[in-house]
Amino acid sequence: MFKIILGFILILLGIFLGLYIGLWVMLIGGIVQIINAVQVHPVNALGVAIGICRFLGAAICGWISVFACALIGLGFIKSGLKTI
Repeated sequence: MFKIILGFILILLGIFLGLYIGLWVMLIGGIVQIINAVQVHPVNALGVAIGICRFLGAAICGWISVFACALIGLGFIKSGLKTI
């Protein structure tokens, strides 16, 4: 029973982690980085490029973090169901 509960907690953790990494760190962080790099007097081209890469990679990083935690959680659920 504990493995099943732990599995569901890991799946929920993966969803929240995916939202945090995908939306806040990558998407919003990338936009803020682009804005800050453009506001500098000599425009920081590296900052703009990294910000664009963060912006474009937001979805894939979010989904990878969701699937990583969800697969581990599903493994716990599957092993917990075998013992019942």
